[in-house]
Amino acid sequence: MDKKRWTAAVCGSLAGAVLWGTAVFADETHQVEAGDTLWRISQKYEASVTELKSWNGLSSNVIYVGQQLVVDKTNNSTIEDSGSPSSTNVRTYTVKSGDSLWAIANRHGMSVSALMNLNHLSSATIYPNQKIKVNSSPEDSVSSSNLTTPQPVSSFSSTSLIKEAKKYLGTPYKWGGESPSGFDCSGFLQYVFAKEGIGIPRTVASIYAHSSLESVSHSYRQPGDLVFFETYKPGASHAGIYIGNNQFIHSGSTYGISIATLTSNYWSSRYIETKRVMN
Repeated sequence: MDKKRWTAAVCGSLAGAVLWGTAVFADETHQVEAGDTLWRISQKYEASVTELKSWNGLSSNVIYVGQQLVVDKTNNSTIEDSGSPSSTNVRTYTVKSGDSLWAIANRHGMSVSALMNLNHLSSATIYPNQKIKVNSSPEDSVSSSNLTTPQPVSSFSSTSLIKEAKKYLGTPYKWGGESPSGFDCSGFLQYVFAKEGIGIPRTVASIYAHSSLESVSHSYRQPGDLVFFETYKPGASHAGIYIGNNQFIHSGSTYGISIATLTSNYWSSRYIETKRVMN
């Protein structure tokens, strides 16, 4: 970390104390410069757009020059100090993009039901930056830098899904369209996934928010994942199916069903997040 970023980090908000002694941590921050977008900042600091928005209390992707953004939460896992002797066997874990209750439970030697009971959860839905209680396990003593965050695994064939999607290349865009005679963005996604026996909602916003999807770090993006963008209105308003090599297939208003590149100026500046369908 260079001197400027270190100084900014020290000036960031301070985290809490660790059992048997106070350890002070500083969140790393970034000052927004001209040309910055949340997506570009997320790439620079290896954080997801969802994490950046959660850490900074942002309700949209709008940022402004000179704004200080938290780009790294350094205090991600601390021993819980409840004053009880048994508390030394309980830790708090901060949920990261791509996490699932099953993966967290497995990592800490727990069952999903035990994890839900410990945190009084009524469903398996969790979200990035959420703090949950977990049992200590031998794996907790390993440096987090040597651990790979478990990623959710989809239950359908991405090869078959993409093959189905490519059948409709060249199909014209049609607002409200949901058949091979013409597709809009979400109509295309719903149609193709239905061919694979997977039911997803009809609109991009409802697909993005649906509980059957789990966030995936861009580092673990795989063919068959859904990539979301903010285009004509705030929030997720466009989406496509990732097919590999930084490309995705989608129904665009200009070319209909076509293949686009995530790294293009247009799409990279509008990218929000990648999610994986878990049905």
